[in-house]
Amino acid sequence: MRMLICLATAATLAGQSDRSITADAIPGEIHFSEDGKTVTAVCRDNHIRAWDVETGKAVSDKPVTAGTTLLSATRAAERPEKGTVRIWDLSAGAQLRLINGAPNGRTVMSANGKQLAVANANERKVRLFNLETGEPGRALEDGIGGAAELVFSPDGELIVSANYDNDVRVWKTKSGELVRKMEDLTGAMFAGEFTPDGKQLVMAGLDETVYIWDAKSFGPVRSMKGHGETISALAISPDGRTLVTGGFDVVTTRNPVKVAFWDMATGKIIRTVRSPHRVVSLAFSPDGKWVAMTSGEKTIDLWKAPVAN
Repeated sequence: MRMLICLATAATLAGQSDRSITADAIPGEIHFSEDGKTVTAVCRDNHIRAWDVETGKAVSDKPVTAGTTLLSATRAAERPEKGTVRIWDLSAGAQLRLINGAPNGRTVMSANGKQLAVANANERKVRLFNLETGEPGRALEDGIGGAAELVFSPDGELIVSANYDNDVRVWKTKSGELVRKMEDLTGAMFAGEFTPDGKQLVMAGLDETVYIWDAKSFGPVRSMKGHGETISALAISPDGRTLVTGGFDVVTTRNPVKVAFWDMATGKIIRTVRSPHRVVSLAFSPDGKWVAMTSGEKTIDLWKAPVAN
């Protein structure tokens, strides 16, 4: 396996990243390790690989079955057969839990690693599972078309589903109570996160707008326009001060697109860079100094994150 790291210089062409890691296969969902020294991605050739950020060298390589979801830098959800999910500890190379009764669909894990949520478009439900016991939890009635995005709150008390019917639903994970349904949206939300302090929910998608809601009342706080393209991915810095959004061209995913860095306090764009194609995944390093991006190429691009005021 050959991995190279290329450092960008002042003479590089506009749009090139500050640093890039070249991979043998196209990486998708990406996560930094807790110490920020490695990035891990699930690749299109059905391998989960991790690379050293400084050297660009691969430090681990695990073959997985098709449809495996990378839940974090150290956890993955593999589907060995229909209705079954195997949770892997990637650092130890060991199976943590085998869950039965989990449908195929968008899959996410709570930040504390105790809950799994699976959204299946056909049955229009979000199903919760206890990762400590493997037992099923609540089955939540979802919207038409299934979840375009699925997000846990940082404390795991809430789960949010953004549907292709242009609605966003918020439930309490313990009781299954529907806390709020936002229906006044003009397009599906493809990307979302809670701020690290859990006080706000940030989502964006088809209508090129970033929406921010208060995470208690779920009333609107701010909407931010200016990205100029459908937004497919976003990430929030660990201090909650900077947002990065990446988009795609609705005509063809092969066209170059914008990556925008925003000041969360003012709602203004503070830096703009370019991606060669649709942005698949974005992630901040734990110290907030770098943003990693995948975009349908055999590279992981790393950008120096601007500091918001």
